[in-house]
Amino acid sequence: MSSREELAFEAVVRRIAAGGYIDGMSAGKPAPLRPASPAVVAEAEELAGRPLPSLLRRLYLEVGNGGFGPGYGLLGLRDGHRAGSIDALSGLKGGVLILCDWGCGISSELDLADGQVWGCDPNPAPDGVSSTFPQHMTVVDWFLKWAEGTLYQPWLVQDPVTGVWRGATDAECAEMLEEAFGPGGPED
Repeated sequence: MSSREELAFEAVVRRIAAGGYIDGMSAGKPAPLRPASPAVVAEAEELAGRPLPSLLRRLYLEVGNGGFGPGYGLLGLRDGHRAGSIDALSGLKGGVLILCDWGCGISSELDLADGQVWGCDPNPAPDGVSSTFPQHMTVVDWFLKWAEGTLYQPWLVQDPVTGVWRGATDAECAEMLEEAFGPGGPED
């Protein structure tokens, strides 16, 4: 692992140790985390046709088979944390792993071929517009931002100048949350 991946791993572990490690969970104590078995990680890599990024692999093997992170938590691999009826392997298609469910059909996904995180927001897009868009970050960036409390859910917006549908910037997400919930976002 690179030093940046090690930094992300340590930041995630610290956030989990502080408690409240699933953003979308109502008050209460989260379920204890149970790491994935090496066999389950190997199954995921076989289905994907490539290895998982080293940070993600380490988090599954050493921290938990999902159940922590943004939205309703990192989806687990086989027999791990689920969002409704899906786990990370249910959506594994063409080398894309679903990282988490944010609610309302919105998800974060990881393209295992290039290591980029994509957002999927099927809610506002008109017919003929793709609901998936690049988030311009790697899984390392994604976990660092979550651990720092600066990760926003993917949000599909129509650019006010060009009219093109695209993912919202962090500044746009912060502005929309402030408009909807006041300063500080939904926690206030």
